[in-house]
Amino acid sequence: MSGSKSSFSNLNESFHSTVSFGDFSTVKVMRKGDVKIHTKNGLVKTISNVLYVPDLKSNLLSAGQLQEKGYVITIKKGTCEIYDPDRRSSIATIQMSSNRLFPIEIESIQSCLMAEVKDPSWLWHFRYGHLSFGGLRALQQKTMVTGLPEITVPSLVCEDCVVSKQHRSQFPKGKSWRAKDVLELVHSDICGPINPSSNGGKRYLITFIDDFSRKTWVYFLQEKSEALTMFKRFKALVENEAGKTIKSLRTDRGGEYCSKEFEGFCMQHGIRRELTAAYTPQQNGVSERKNRTILNMVRTLLTRGRVPRTFWPEAVNWSIHVLNRSPTFAVQNKTPEEAWSGRRPAVDHFRIFGCLAYAHIPDAKRKKLDDKAEKCIFLGVSESSKAYKLFNPLTKKIVTSRDVIFEEESTWDWDGQQSKQVLYDDDAKQEQVPALVMPQNSSDTTQTATGISQPVAEVNEKGAQSVG
Repeated sequence: MSGSKSSFSNLNESFHSTVSFGDFSTVKVMRKGDVKIHTKNGLVKTISNVLYVPDLKSNLLSAGQLQEKGYVITIKKGTCEIYDPDRRSSIATIQMSSNRLFPIEIESIQSCLMAEVKDPSWLWHFRYGHLSFGGLRALQQKTMVTGLPEITVPSLVCEDCVVSKQHRSQFPKGKSWRAKDVLELVHSDICGPINPSSNGGKRYLITFIDDFSRKTWVYFLQEKSEALTMFKRFKALVENEAGKTIKSLRTDRGGEYCSKEFEGFCMQHGIRRELTAAYTPQQNGVSERKNRTILNMVRTLLTRGRVPRTFWPEAVNWSIHVLNRSPTFAVQNKTPEEAWSGRRPAVDHFRIFGCLAYAHIPDAKRKKLDDKAEKCIFLGVSESSKAYKLFNPLTKKIVTSRDVIFEEESTWDWDGQQSKQVLYDDDAKQEQVPALVMPQNSSDTTQTATGISQPVAEVNEKGAQSVG
């Protein structure tokens, strides 16, 4: 039992009960969940079915439950040892106190997360999709974006970054030709198939990268044969924005790029093709490295936010939004967004992907005694409105709202779905997510390029974050 709500990694909100003590007094049990702790040998252990008792002043660990899980408890000469026979190692050794108890000092992983979130440097590391602290310092010191506080490089290592981004050492690379203007050269590549498929049946993503600004656009495909359709959409979008035309397109020799229809379209519009040599993906290195960077960030976002993998299109969209506002060696002292549009982007609307978000329900959508907010998870920003894009796991609907309060240190409990049904908000737009088996629910029904709109975040005096 525990009286500290912040120690829980997830909670079953619908569980309520009572506990009786030896003096016949009773206390209310408000919830039940799991607590993840670090053992003294560096392992992570999960204590399940922990009761949340708000009136409890100290945490209580049941020796009987430890024995049921196969641990060996030995009390000898004033010392209690908890031993794991499977790993043949001691988990904890506790000395008896003066009142003949065995107090054990443990720190939950969730408490560590909350401590990190309160540190501005760690908070923005999470908000920026686990961008390196060096990159964050460059953004802040060179004022490449607005809304970013002063960043200090911590001594600790981010475990999610190591697990999701570990790679081999780089090989030396020579200098290559660079475009002198936007759309002079565009790089493209298809990544996939990605398992699992999205709820909309998407299995691939195709990226387009402007060589001059290094800004990236992404679209999602069911089959590789849709590449030409997406290229037509991208061409119409960027040429309208920039007032210029695409001069060259660099791709590999995949069948989707070498079809007669694709070659005919490029010839018709005067687009010069640059194809890599057979079995030489290094010649399309800009796209290959960008795909690796995107997937590294997506893995980190899904892991840290405890979001099901079927949300990968939303994680990709948010990764592209973040990377377009991140420093790159290819563009000096500017972000790709500024190099493309000429406007310095604001980032104070960034929030931790997958965190809890409470969206305001408009008066027209509720009755007098109905809840004024609904609990959702944060998936990014809307592509069609200056608002946040959220997902309600209970109604399985996308929620677009500008009036949102965030709880960035908490994530949704996907294992213990909450029983309380709340209203949904379609302030700007709703998208019905296909009825799949939970917890794998997501939406990627809007398959357009990210980075089109420039949402600007504001914070009002009540602490509610809003965009626009």
